[in-house]
Amino acid sequence: MSLYEYILGGVLIVAALLIIAFTLLQQQRGQGLSAAIMGDNSLMAAGRERSNEAKLATATKVLGAVLFVVTLVLCVLAARL
Repeated sequence: MSLYEYILGGVLIVAALLIIAFTLLQQQRGQGLSAAIMGDNSLMAAGRERSNEAKLATATKVLGAVLFVVTLVLCVLAARL
């Protein structure tokens, strides 16, 4: 294995662990079946969600894109060798 495979493999592991951590840190948005029947009061909490929840959601999306691109790059480079 070459150096770039070790580096990109490390990036993949770190990105996967961060995606797991950021996903677990996010709060549930729905209340389940009771919210569907009784109605959801999420309009009142819309301002509070924009701070940390929005940042965690954005970071999760960015890390997902990084994971996807690095995986594709590794596959293409491994196929050429």
